[in-house]
Amino acid sequence: MTNETKVGLLAVITIIASVIGYNFLKGINLVNQPNIIYADYKNVAGLTNSAPVTINGLQVGVVKNIFFKEDMQTIRVAMNIEKDFRIPQGAEAVITSASIMGGSLVVIKYKGLCNGADCVQPEGVIQGRLASAIESFLGEPEELNPYFDGLKKNARPVMDSIKASLADPNSDDAISKSIRDIAIVLENLKATTAQMSRIMAANAQPLNGTLKNVQSLTGNLTENEAKIDAILANTDSLTGNLAELQIQKTLERTNEAMDGLKNTMQGADKAVGQLTELLEKINRGEGAIGKLLNDDEVIDDFSTLAVRLDSFLTDLQERPYRYVPLMSKRKVEKYDKQDAKEAAEN
Repeated sequence: MTNETKVGLLAVITIIASVIGYNFLKGINLVNQPNIIYADYKNVAGLTNSAPVTINGLQVGVVKNIFFKEDMQTIRVAMNIEKDFRIPQGAEAVITSASIMGGSLVVIKYKGLCNGADCVQPEGVIQGRLASAIESFLGEPEELNPYFDGLKKNARPVMDSIKASLADPNSDDAISKSIRDIAIVLENLKATTAQMSRIMAANAQPLNGTLKNVQSLTGNLTENEAKIDAILANTDSLTGNLAELQIQKTLERTNEAMDGLKNTMQGADKAVGQLTELLEKINRGEGAIGKLLNDDEVIDDFSTLAVRLDSFLTDLQERPYRYVPLMSKRKVEKYDKQDAKEAAEN
């Protein structure tokens, strides 16, 4: 056998294996042609093609196809089941979760065996059902009953202890105190509602009279609706006239204020002019202030006068006895000598 023949045979075998493997992944077994059965669902919960089909945990087939029926409400699932497995009539195909990580599979459940016509024939249809979340992860309810029975048996003493603690009026537990407080509140609320009922019963007649008066008042309002509309229209007209009158008065007052402001501005302009004229006279050296600011002789005289006045005030402060009326010259000289002596000692 030549190398070319060997390569050709290897290529043909590879192609055949690829086709068989691809179809197997799609749920089609070309080596052993399986039976096809169907199941209908309202919801398939993410079931996909090639999902496993199991019986009691053993995979007996795969999902071949999923499609809508003619009513576009029912979803039909086609399953390839190996020929060695016989499924009885009345079996159901339950879609459940494969694991907590996700994924779905079909579990076929039935009771008893079948033979011949009692079995689902190829292209037959069985009942489909979507398992609940609890059933998917915890199993069927009958499988959980032993666990629930044990839980109830063990939890009963604990519940009895809690119940006794809550019912004990001398218990210091915070929950017990809260329950007792709630009971007191409910009793108070019951007494309050009873008292309100008595009050309502005692005042039912006055309340009915009040309601009748209100009904009469509303009837009168309805009957006098036209008059009320006329009154409102007159009020609207009156308010409009008042608004126009207020606007007119406001404009008159504004004009008067503007006239007063104009007179004020004229007076201010006149005062500014007079102040400007006075400053110009001061700059020219006219008047006492002008001479005081511009004439050097007058400034020198004021400076000399200020020096003399300061000397006089200093002497008056240091030797006030000189300026006392009717003091003799001898006493003045005596005080001068004492001051001179004290100044020399210091």
